[in-house]
Amino acid sequence: MLTSTLNRVSPLIGLGIAVVVLCEGCGGERYRTVVDAAEVGLSSLTLADDYRHQRHLQEALLAEPAFAGLALTTYVIMDHGYVVGHVQSPEQAEAVYQAASKVEGLRSLNAFLPVKRPSTFDAVGKGSSDAALKAQVEAALARTPGVVDTRVHVEILDDRAVLLGVVSGREEKTRAEQAVASTLGIKRIINWLLLPDTEYLAIRSQVF
Repeated sequence: MLTSTLNRVSPLIGLGIAVVVLCEGCGGERYRTVVDAAEVGLSSLTLADDYRHQRHLQEALLAEPAFAGLALTTYVIMDHGYVVGHVQSPEQAEAVYQAASKVEGLRSLNAFLPVKRPSTFDAVGKGSSDAALKAQVEAALARTPGVVDTRVHVEILDDRAVLLGVVSGREEKTRAEQAVASTLGIKRIINWLLLPDTEYLAIRSQVF
């Protein structure tokens, strides 16, 4: 288990990156979708700051030649950074994490970096299997009472679900996790959904 230099948060390395740092919706549009209708008091300044940190996080990973061929997705939400994607070895996971941890301005850093397994990840059907499972999870979230699905972003790697975003409270966070857990085929859930950080938001409103 690796240890973060930022608030002692540890990345998760499972068994099992084109660098392609995935930028599909990687900027403000995806972030705005994650927090859409959350009513958690996030200002445009907070969103802009997170987008800037996310861009720096992407640039830090793209700058490393050793990460060529990796597909990593990055998020920054209320100054908390996240990196999700397959790597080729535990040592490479450590290197990715250390590179990401050098980005200034992040309050914490989490990473889910499973090592890709040739017997499954390289199989033609594996990618489509995760994609199909992601669609099922998103559908389950959309029909769950008490959950605003646009607040929750889902990443699926090897039948394991990573949940990111901002929700209104603990009840919504629990309901979202239960919806994902009820989806057939999900083996594990990493729930990184954030609750409104009122102290953080209050401080930022005073500063800005």
